Amino acid sequence: MSNKDHKPKLNPYQLVHRMKDEKGISFNYTSENDAVDFLTDHNNYLRTACYRFIYPKYQSGENKGKYMNLDFAYLQELSVLDMHYRFLVKKMCSDIEHSLCMMLLKLIDNDPTTDGYDIVEHFLDSHKYVLKNLERSICSPHTGNLIQKYFTITTNHDETTGKNISTITSYNDCPAWVLIECLTFGDLLEFYKYYCKTRNIDLPASWSTLNLVRSLRNGASHDVCLLCHLTTGACIPSQEITLAVKHIPSITTSQRQKKLSSRTLLEFTALIYLYDKVVQGNIKKHRSDELYELFTKRFTQSKEFYKNNNILITSYHYCCKIIDHYM
Repeated sequence: MSNKDHKPKLNPYQLVHRMKDEKGISFNYTSENDAVDFLTDHNNYLRTACYRFIYPKYQSGENKGKYMNLDFAYLQELSVLDMHYRFLVKKMCSDIEHSLCMMLLKLIDNDPTTDGYDIVEHFLDSHKYVLKNLERSICSPHTGNLIQKYFTITTNHDETTGKNISTITSYNDCPAWVLIECLTFGDLLEFYKYYCKTRNIDLPASWSTLNLVRSLRNGASHDVCLLCHLTTGACIPSQEITLAVKHIPSITTSQRQKKLSSRTLLEFTALIYLYDKVVQGNIKKHRSDELYELFTKRFTQSKEFYKNNNILITSYHYCCKIIDHYM
């Protein structure tokens, strides 16, 4: 059966009745009419209902297949908490990106083997896909002017599409301090890795840890729901993150193994770990205050909703331990 047959288009009113009748979701705190309004004007069904997977289902009896102790208001609140979490993740990832840029530039500034230009040329020679990414940004209102100033660009007319195609044909006049302003976060990490490899020095963190933060940043930037993947057993943590959490006395071996197999909690751990390693000064204290505010106040406002959900409770306490240790 195709998705078109199995999951036909339903309006918010139909979705609410499906949640109630087929999914066993109650409406004790939010009326069905208010739920319809919420799904119409505030958040769609897919983004609201995705948190239902955190809740167990009845495995037998007349309610088999329906969710246990799940109210629509719980889903609403989780979607709001996810929004606040994404906002903070974006800011923390931005702090990390800025710190990594400054760390890399400091290395290049103090490196007598490069003038800051040749390292860019060598990097782009061996990373053509990064060059393609730069070409896509030639007309960007944010980085286009820099690219047009420091790169040689040739524009040709494509007779097939009728469009003008701009191509970077030379890049030997772009310094590292300009290049990093034009790179995506992922390409910045590649540039950092390339520099460290050619100088035989270590990255600020393992490549797998950096990629976990990149993945989290991309998810937050695209506004995907981050807190709906708390179930464990989906992934294997890197050695660096495993060892880091191993040194936190308040987290037991079983807790570590279980929680780090959740993609959401693994990425959160990598974020806090890397943030502690690379971000310094007042911004770190300010962000730490925001983090505590979110977890100790906003996350606990509706704690009665989740007192019977073991995944949410244990995940919350795990995150608090990570925050207490690093921030």
